[in-house]
Amino acid sequence: MDAQSDVQALRPPLTGDKALFSIDDDEFGLKETIGRLSKTLATMVRGDGYALGIEGSWGSGKSTFVNFIAEQLEKISGQHVLRFEPWLVGDKSMLIAAFFSLLATEIDKIEESSEFGSSFTSWQLRRARRKLSNSIRKYGKYIGALSGPVSGAASLDPSGTTALAAIGLKGFDRFIPFFGNAVPLEKLKAEIVEGLRELRRMHSEIRFTVVIDDVDRLPPEEAVEVLRMVQKVADFPCITYLICYDSKVLSEQVRHRLQIEDGRRYTEKILQEVIHIPPQEPFALRRALKRKLQKAFPNEFERIQGDRDAEYRLHLFFDVWGGTFLTTPRDVARLFDAVALNWPLLPLESDFCDFLWLQLLKLKSYELYTWTREYLQNVGAYRDGGRAGDTQPGEMAQSLLEQMKKHGWASRTYISGINRFLPGVGSFAFDDESKRRVFDFTRDELGAFEAKHRLGSPSHWRQYFAFEAPSYALKDGDLVSFRRACATNVGKAKAFLLELLKREHERRGHFVDLLLDRLLDQPEGSLSTSEADGMAWAFALTMDELAVEAVGIQEFGRSELWRKAVHLVEKNKPSDLSDLVTRGKAINWLSHLVRDLGFAHGLPKGNRSYPENQWLSREALDEAVVLVTRRYETFGVKRIFALPSPLDVLYCWVQLGNASIARQYIAAATRDDAGFLSALQAMRGWQNSSDTGVTHPLRDDVVGLFLDKAEIFSRLEMLAMSGRPRATRKRASALLKAWERSDGVSNRVAEIAIDDASPE
Repeated sequence: MDAQSDVQALRPPLTGDKALFSIDDDEFGLKETIGRLSKTLATMVRGDGYALGIEGSWGSGKSTFVNFIAEQLEKISGQHVLRFEPWLVGDKSMLIAAFFSLLATEIDKIEESSEFGSSFTSWQLRRARRKLSNSIRKYGKYIGALSGPVSGAASLDPSGTTALAAIGLKGFDRFIPFFGNAVPLEKLKAEIVEGLRELRRMHSEIRFTVVIDDVDRLPPEEAVEVLRMVQKVADFPCITYLICYDSKVLSEQVRHRLQIEDGRRYTEKILQEVIHIPPQEPFALRRALKRKLQKAFPNEFERIQGDRDAEYRLHLFFDVWGGTFLTTPRDVARLFDAVALNWPLLPLESDFCDFLWLQLLKLKSYELYTWTREYLQNVGAYRDGGRAGDTQPGEMAQSLLEQMKKHGWASRTYISGINRFLPGVGSFAFDDESKRRVFDFTRDELGAFEAKHRLGSPSHWRQYFAFEAPSYALKDGDLVSFRRACATNVGKAKAFLLELLKREHERRGHFVDLLLDRLLDQPEGSLSTSEADGMAWAFALTMDELAVEAVGIQEFGRSELWRKAVHLVEKNKPSDLSDLVTRGKAINWLSHLVRDLGFAHGLPKGNRSYPENQWLSREALDEAVVLVTRRYETFGVKRIFALPSPLDVLYCWVQLGNASIARQYIAAATRDDAGFLSALQAMRGWQNSSDTGVTHPLRDDVVGLFLDKAEIFSRLEMLAMSGRPRATRKRASALLKAWERSDGVSNRVAEIAIDDASPE
């Protein structure tokens, strides 16, 4: 057997919500009730055409209930059970004739049985049986002709075996020519009555129980036809009718068809007695569902044991949500089949409790199900670097309020425990609009959902709906592959990051960003030493390139990838930082990392230190600073100016290294005009305001860290006015215009220089 066959063999069978037929399959303790009722029908009912209603709402188990009765009756001597299924006939004009054909066929079978003992071969019985079945067929044929057109009557089968139906008893004289010596309907009915009574004289216990299920599912005109048949046309001795229906539905059908005020009163006149399906206690329904699920998914329940959060969510599913939504045995059957069909399609790491909850919503509260799907789409957008629209949080909060009101949870939402299944709704206050918030989650909360592949995980939610991860999500296999590469081959880890960079998405670098997020969601120290070292090296080789290529992945003008990579190195400390800063290709990111370590130690001097972030000793930090600043001298200042974020390097050099030497190198690099303008461009900052949007100012205090700002400003003005070539004047003018003077002096020279610039 191959792997696929193994999976198929392990899947629980799908039973559907079809009715059960054997009392041995009963899950709700009906055996005693069925036994008493069956015995009563077999021994006490003697009325002609006795009609008993089996009433219950759709899904309450009417069909199963009546099937159990039929099973017990068939075990009793003399009992004949006929299943008349009018919804299979499909033609109103055929309904009643189909019934008479069914009854005649059952009469024919009597001779083949032994219920009449040694007398069953007697000519009296054969004659009585033959006469009775012929009368029944002829009766059905005549009544069928009365409701059809003349052309239909002319084509009737002369053998009398064709099953026709009708209910009207008018205009019979029009059809006499087609039947020759027709027997009056009243006489035929009398012959049938007498024939059935003769059978009863031969066998006092004989009785025909006609089961008519799902009457309420028929079109109104057909439902009324069946009721009229029971009441007037086939009200014969030895026959009991068990009619299954939903009272509300059938009453409305009768009211609509007959244009009467009260359809219920009409049905009450036809039915001698009504048995209401015993209501199933919510606890019994939940117990039945739990028993079926435990039998089908033992491993899933075993994994839940000992996990306090999962155990509590399982309690919420069965006792809170199940207690509210599971109202009929059909609910149990349909929910079980939904789980049995869909759960094997999900990845093995998926959360069983969350999946059960989602399937229950889909079955019983589709509006809340679609709300959940939309909510999780937006949660995923947060991880994708976006956010919900300005009005959407309020609109979704109001929509959730309306949904919860329907189920009685509006004032006490904590009872529902919805925050255990979805992130960001834990502080939802229904009675206080100012506190009615959704999307109110922290990174740690999302990380917890991510780590366990929960429904609320931005990377996994879609697989619960479509059995696959969101298009923007990183596959779990990618995370595993990167960690394996980090542990075994740094070159492969580097190549993996660059492949993720190129993976198609509207935001280039998106999948690298997701990888870092997924790694950050791992518990601190969860990476092995080899994985931590390999990851740090992969970053040290690629982060400068990634920062240039990853479009839009920035915050406050800095690469988000760098920030996340630094946090990952902090959480999973490499064995040898000195080697990284000495040989790592991404010198800009390494400077960012070293500078972040300096901040933790309170550098530059005078700043507040953060001991909790000091994952490197001061001695090791000082060594790293010496090594990285020595690389700046070799690397070349002009190449520093062209880095993705040159200010990180310049700050690191001046603030943590030897400031005097750093300024000498910077001054040397600015002697020519090209180097001078490149240096100032490299010193531009980043700011964002509602008035101007994102801008890149050149500030006095920044320039003053590296050069004499007054001298530099004067030189820049001269270049803006008279620099050669024209491109130099334009670059100088743009920088001059971006310069924000601390003394408030306007940079009017820049505007004049640009306006007056003449072509070469």
